[in-house]
Parts: sequence; C-alpha cells; structure tokens
Amino acid sequence: MENKKLVTWIIALVLAVLCISGVFFFLFKVEDKIPEPEGPYPVLEPNEKLPNIGAPWVNYSPEKPVFKFGGPFPKMPSKMIVYKIVRPQNITEAHVREVIEKCFGLPPDAKMSRSSPRPGGLALYWLKTQTHLFEFEPDTGFFNIFKYEKARQKRSNDRKDFPSDEQCKRIATEYLKERGLLPEDAYLSGVGDNTSAGVMSVAFRKKIDGYKCWGPGAQILVNMGPVGEIVQVIKNWVELEPWKMAPIKTPKEALKELKSGRAFMGRHSGKITKISLRYDTPSGLAPYAQPVYWFDCSGPSGRDFYAAVPAIKTEYLK
Repeated sequence: MENKKLVTWIIALVLAVLCISGVFFFLFKVEDKIPEPEGPYPVLEPNEKLPNIGAPWVNYSPEKPVFKFGGPFPKMPSKMIVYKIVRPQNITEAHVREVIEKCFGLPPDAKMSRSSPRPGGLALYWLKTQTHLFEFEPDTGFFNIFKYEKARQKRSNDRKDFPSDEQCKRIATEYLKERGLLPEDAYLSGVGDNTSAGVMSVAFRKKIDGYKCWGPGAQILVNMGPVGEIVQVIKNWVELEPWKMAPIKTPKEALKELKSGRAFMGRHSGKITKISLRYDTPSGLAPYAQPVYWFDCSGPSGRDFYAAVPAIKTEYLK
C-alpha cells in the first residue's frame, strides 16, 4: 500500500514538473520570438545592389581587432526594411522665412542671402539679424539657428552656472515642443557636458519601427548656455518612406565581420555587452537608410564604446 502511495506521489510530482516546465518553455518561446517586418514591400532581387555604407569603415590599422563575446546570440529577423530618403521639394525663400518666423519669432524682414550652389545640390539660405544666424539647406531640410555670443545673457565655463542634467532635458524638450520641432518618432538620446565650450548639449534621435537610428541624418541638438538660455538648435531630420525588404546577416556573421576589421569601431578591442539592430541615417544626398548591427562594448579600462557593421547580406551590397 505504501509503495502504491509512493508511486502515486512520484507520478504526480513528475506531472507537476512537466506542467511547470511546459509553461516556462511556452513563455520563453513567446518572449524570445522576433517578429518579421510587416508590410507589402518587395524583397530585393538577387542582382539588386545597394550602396555599401561600410566601405569607408574598413580598419586599416595594424592593430588587429580583438572582441570578446560570451553569448548567447540574440534572435533577429531574417529581413529588414530599407527606407528611401525623401528630399524636400520646392523650397523657396518665402518658405524659409515662414519656418523661421513660426519656430523662432525672428523678424520676417531679416536680411537673407544665399551661398553658391554646391555640386549636385542647392544653395544654402542664410538669414541674419542683430542677435541670430539662421542656416537652411533646401536639398536636405537641415537647419541651424545660432545666437551670437555678444547677444547672450551670460557666458561661463563653470558647470555650476548651468542647469542640472534633468533640468536641461526638460528645458530642451519644452523648447522644441512649443515650436513644433520635436517629431513623434524622436527620443531623448542624452545630455552632454560641453561647458568647456560654454554650453550644455541635449541630443534627440529618431526611432524607426522601434529601432534606434545612428548617423547625422536623424538628430536634433539643443545647446544651452548658463541659466538655461537656448543658444543653438541644429536639426537634421531626414524624411523616410519604406522601400524594400533586404535579407540581413545573422548576429554571428556580423560578429565575424567585426573581428575581421570590416566595421566602424570606436576602439580596437573590448568586451561586447549587447548586440542589437539600428538604422544608419546619413545626411547629405545619400539615397537610403539601411540597417546596421550595433555592438555595445566595454573597453579594457572600463570605458564604454560602440561598433557597427552593415546588416544587409554582403551579396546585396555594391
């Protein structure tokens, strides 16, 4: 009788363990699943080539890259959307003046001039007042508004004269929101102590489908002087539209490429703490925003840095 009870308890215990294991397995599989990009976008043809954004990243240093990664590799989608960069159209002097007046309240009759046209591009608009310089690039939408030092309330290189990091975030965010300059797909990237140059800097960057962007084509920089005075706003925010799906490398393939030196590297050695995907958003006249593998790293001295590898499979790159 006792043996029968013992067998019954053992069977019940085994069933309980199996049930619990099954639940954990189910939860793990659901949480670990990486969704494929959605949308009616065609996949690149085998003979279709994209610009190789990693071509200038090749490591020419005699120092061989040494990166350590303890795993496991994260699961990633097999394809990513490539975005086409949409350029502004029909930018006129009247449009530039409207932007300035709406966002910054500068006099609409301020003196405006234009630079000589760049090769393959349009001329830069310059608008000057007694206190500010405004620059606008009509072929990319880039603009920069700068308050002359002589017009600023106060100048200092002492960190104590500036708002705290949290106050800087709040001041910059409110300033952009009030002027309609903070897109919905923006996130606060960080605060930089540049008081040696007389400013604190607050950076915002773009997200695409939840992926962070990297590169000069998707950033807003707000520089503030002592007492929280906004002295400069730089906005380079390319407009994007989904174009085509591109097959991408696995994290393991990307790591191999990183170790070979065919990558952008902040340093040549370190421990990889995280592997993720981002979008490279170039400025200028580049045609596409492409995915990259992003490696968060820690250097031998404990200083953090990053590295990047083009994510699109090599056979689809020029």
